[in-house]
Amino acid sequence: MDSNAVTKWIPPPPTAHDLPWADILTVDLALYDTHRDELVRTVSTALERDGFFYVVGHGIESETMSRQFDLGQLTFEGVSFEEKQEHRAQIAEKGSFMGYKLQNYWEIKDGVRDRIEHYNFYQNSIDPASRHPEPLRPYVEEVKAFLAETREKVLRRILSLIDAVLGLQDGHLWSLHETEDGRRGDDLLRYMIYDPLTPAESIKTNGVMLNGHTDFNSLSTLISQPISALQVLMPDNVWRYVKHRDGALVINVGDQLSFMSGGILKGTMHRVVRPPHDQAHLRRLGVFHFAHFLPGLPLDLLPSEKVRREGHKIFEEEIPTTDQWESTRIKSYGTGTFIKGEVFDIEEIAGLQIRHYH
Repeated sequence: MDSNAVTKWIPPPPTAHDLPWADILTVDLALYDTHRDELVRTVSTALERDGFFYVVGHGIESETMSRQFDLGQLTFEGVSFEEKQEHRAQIAEKGSFMGYKLQNYWEIKDGVRDRIEHYNFYQNSIDPASRHPEPLRPYVEEVKAFLAETREKVLRRILSLIDAVLGLQDGHLWSLHETEDGRRGDDLLRYMIYDPLTPAESIKTNGVMLNGHTDFNSLSTLISQPISALQVLMPDNVWRYVKHRDGALVINVGDQLSFMSGGILKGTMHRVVRPPHDQAHLRRLGVFHFAHFLPGLPLDLLPSEKVRREGHKIFEEEIPTTDQWESTRIKSYGTGTFIKGEVFDIEEIAGLQIRHYH
């Protein structure tokens, strides 16, 4: 199939509403070689205070990122429901998102089910192309190339800056994601689309489309897109919107890196809510890269004097491994039996109380 056959994604205009925006910092990777100390200070402040930051100057062409939205649109609009079911992710069975998570799988609140669909390419299982729906097979190599570029231009450099923040030897965190002999964590590239909630559903959920959560992995990256719906729980305990910035990436720390830093690096709560009125009727398309540590690593404290001095031990008893934590959270998210609360529900995993905000 000719790649030109893919319908071009047309980004919607940004909202005209002045929303309560999150004051998150910006890391300009164009300064990586010339102002490294300044970037380290910015990353340190961002991850110890907010857990989120923008990345610009990353060197990924705007056409390359736009192309990923084209392919994301194809993933949801160019694949039949029957074929999506054939490629349904084994979420409950295996704790894996490989394939499609279809709508109505998670409960948001009071019986309202989610209107979210996502498709996931796992790095270590992306081949052969035949494992994917037929309309996507001609583009698997493009997806692989984008994932590889994101890892090299963004993930590897951000991890190096975090090494400096934590006082680790340069390259240490990267070595926990990819070894010299080529073993890699099972990163995933996700296309994700939100259909609008009905007005009645939105009233029941107070506008929440995806409950407040921390990510399950090491480091997450999303391409900024124009529909304003992502909110982060800021240090003053107020939910604020992440403002769209053309060409920027939004990065946040997941559970696993937060745990290994002894809590120094903040795994920040974030959620998705109904967009403002001028965007509430639109489908919201997202492109994400979820980086993963190597499988089988205990989620123990990193060998850092700063972590030993300023961090704290997270697990009192048995320490779960990277893949155990990931699969457990995938299996139970949005489906488990939680302790219900007015503001958030509580789930217990490995002795920790995990909050799921409404």
